[in-house]
Amino acid sequence: MREIERHAVELARGAGGILAAHFGRQIAVEFKDEQQRDPVTAADKTTQAFLAAEIVRRFPSHGILGEEATEEEQQSEELARDTLWVLDPLDGTTNFLNGLPVFASSIGVLHRGWPVAAALYVPWPAAGGGFVLHCRRGGGARIASLPVSGGGADDAPARVLETERPIPNRLIGLPGYFGVANRFTGGLAGKAGEPRTTGSIAYELAMTARGVMQYAIFGAPRMWDMAGGALAVQEAGGTVMTRFRGERRWHPLESLAPSWEEKTPTMKELRAWTAPLVAGNRHLAPLIANNVRRRFSLRARLRPLARALRGRRGRARR
Repeated sequence: MREIERHAVELARGAGGILAAHFGRQIAVEFKDEQQRDPVTAADKTTQAFLAAEIVRRFPSHGILGEEATEEEQQSEELARDTLWVLDPLDGTTNFLNGLPVFASSIGVLHRGWPVAAALYVPWPAAGGGFVLHCRRGGGARIASLPVSGGGADDAPARVLETERPIPNRLIGLPGYFGVANRFTGGLAGKAGEPRTTGSIAYELAMTARGVMQYAIFGAPRMWDMAGGALAVQEAGGTVMTRFRGERRWHPLESLAPSWEEKTPTMKELRAWTAPLVAGNRHLAPLIANNVRRRFSLRARLRPLARALRGRRGRARR
């Protein structure tokens, strides 16, 4: 894992160099949806191609799960390899396109579903223009500055913000829709923290790992959005809470694919992975996860009834 972490840091630095070279310049854009709300740029594709080529060269027996995939890769029923590099070459593409330096390039490495190493490039107002947050399971999280001309890169520990209750004037990461669909309970209303929505899951996980945000909530991230950052939060002394499909209770995140030992998942199944997350320190993450409730919505309550009525009408016509 130490060797894999070292290579992941090198690759994250390379990804950062590619993104920095594209940032603020005219760039080709495509969209994954008809509403043109999910863009993919030449920077996304170039960065993933670089990462994938380097991983194949350095670790030919490992697998790769990247966000930017061909139609064939998206439908692949190939079984996942035991060691899998999970890549989001540019998380926060809309920010990047609009000249807002709030994005990240995320590398997470899984072994049979367990996150074991990670490296995330994040732009930052410091020498070199950014940093790499990196870790391996059991080794702690560290912040590596980017090398600058005439000097090397330093490496400092990353730690989550330690507090037993939310601090009202400290930052928290929330999805943009959070206030419409959810509310805080347990005496946290109005005291949960100062909300920010950055547009990048990987960026908010990195900010949580280094204590800039006291915690962050995510509704349904994909595996490539969170595989690197979630491990970084854990190795920075924090906790990541989740609940998988069909589960009612929140629990600390461990394996991303708990059934891997019984049945190796396909790449298509892993591409479909989503789960809600709450990341923070060991006190805040469970506290917040267990004190978020969905707001009452008459439309949501009536929707199952409407579906049932439509089903009855359909059966009656037959």
